[in-house]
Amino acid sequence: MRQVNPILLNQMRADYLAIQQLGSPILSCQGMLVPRGMEDYRFLIKSCPRPIISNEDPAEVQYPGGFTGIVAGPPKTHYTGNLQLLVTEAGHDQLFAEFIVASKGIIDCDYYDGHVKSFTRAYALENCAIRFEMAEYDTDSRSQAMTVSCPIDFNFFGGFASIGGNGTVLPGQRQIDGVDGLINRVQNVVNAAQAVTSLTGAAAGLTRQIGSLFG
Repeated sequence: MRQVNPILLNQMRADYLAIQQLGSPILSCQGMLVPRGMEDYRFLIKSCPRPIISNEDPAEVQYPGGFTGIVAGPPKTHYTGNLQLLVTEAGHDQLFAEFIVASKGIIDCDYYDGHVKSFTRAYALENCAIRFEMAEYDTDSRSQAMTVSCPIDFNFFGGFASIGGNGTVLPGQRQIDGVDGLINRVQNVVNAAQAVTSLTGAAAGLTRQIGSLFG
């Protein structure tokens, strides 16, 4: 039986070229979290959350007739994750914990896709509240490094916010080749949303002015 919908080589090449424009996939290990003020500790952070902007849960709206509508939630700014910190013989986990407590429990961090000196994107994690859980000693763990689990809560305002104001992110920053069109489309949507917000604010101000004319 002859195949009804054969896959042609020119179609596969077209898909290949389109995939190349999206860039290479990032490996899970190609990233690092850099605490501001304790930059060298990026080497001891074994795992951490990689931030991504999102919305809060949508709200349900009940209408007559049994119809249930959905209203999108506001942009999410509070995120929760977990860090894994390597324990060293010099007790750097204890020093980092004391640094956090001395900083009143809140520090700022930067996350990099890649290396600090050669990265594709950087993200600012603000108001990072890091807590430390006790490590566990185990006689059976002869081939496993000791780690400390650190729950973290932080604020994140997206990649289009003014990140890198401290000067640690902006130097050397570059975009991924081949995705300029996608970035421009996203930026156009953001600009359009900001323009609508500005027009709405101007209209509200005009309404207040008109209302003042009538006492």
